[in-house]
Amino acid sequence: IFSKNTAIIWNGYRINIIDTPGHSDFGGEVERILSMVDAAVLIVDALEGPMPQTRFVTQKAFLNNLKIILVINKIDRPGARPDWVLNKTFDLFVNLKANDDQLDFPVIYTSAINGISGIDYKNMKKD
Repeated sequence: IFSKNTAIIWNGYRINIIDTPGHSDFGGEVERILSMVDAAVLIVDALEGPMPQTRFVTQKAFLNNLKIILVINKIDRPGARPDWVLNKTFDLFVNLKANDDQLDFPVIYTSAINGISGIDYKNMKKD
């Protein structure tokens, strides 16, 4: 399994978006890609929270001194618990020995299926 790449142009900047495999069996591919990027977007389910593979990839990102943008997706799911997910993700970051800069991460809440997002899950909009 290899990483997938796409690119967008935003405000005159080319942003490469790379989707890495999340499983530890593909650690070499994850390490290869993380050595080439400036930051990482971590997408976590609003009901389930961080999964075991989240730990593996996030640890690799921190070892590469990357900052993470946290996206809590599927905020529309019945039983979604975004506050719990945020706390669990923060706890994971602390357990992985994230530095102070890495612990100060932005959070974006989304419902991809509905095409809405925002920094406050109670007030998301289409954009």
